[in-house]
Amino acid sequence: MMFAVGIFSIASIALATLFLFSIKSFAQLANYAELDAENRHAVDILTREIRQAQYVKTYSTNPASITLLAGGGYDVTYSFVPSKQAMFRTVDGKSEVLLTNCSLLDFKLYQRNPTLTDFEIYDIAQNNVQKYVKAVELSWKTRKTLNPTSLINSENVQTARIIIRKQEEE
Repeated sequence: MMFAVGIFSIASIALATLFLFSIKSFAQLANYAELDAENRHAVDILTREIRQAQYVKTYSTNPASITLLAGGGYDVTYSFVPSKQAMFRTVDGKSEVLLTNCSLLDFKLYQRNPTLTDFEIYDIAQNNVQKYVKAVELSWKTRKTLNPTSLINSENVQTARIIIRKQEEE
């Protein structure tokens, strides 16, 4: 009888450990999937508006901010507020939070010198961003913690290089 109880106890502990590990893994996967969906939504909005922009109006690196003249003739500003760990999208004075738990946001601007054989992008040679910027590279890092425990968290880094399509070449 003692032998059977001992084997049953060991098997029960192993099964309980496996069950708890499976629950934690499932929670991490669900957390990561939710974080990925939020990031994908933000990338979709940014990509659509940058591609259709007429030009980049202003740009700042600290804190990161970029203002575009959108294809519809209105200004769109994407800005990072480090104290709130959020990226905001502002149109006509109305702000909305695009990303939360954002610990890093960076914009880099490039010009494109098209040739018949080369499609590379180059650092901006002039300070006139309205005239020369043809590509915007952005990177951000977000994280999500699953409550009530802070042991289960996920991080996601997004990077994209987007070409302004509507800008007219000289």
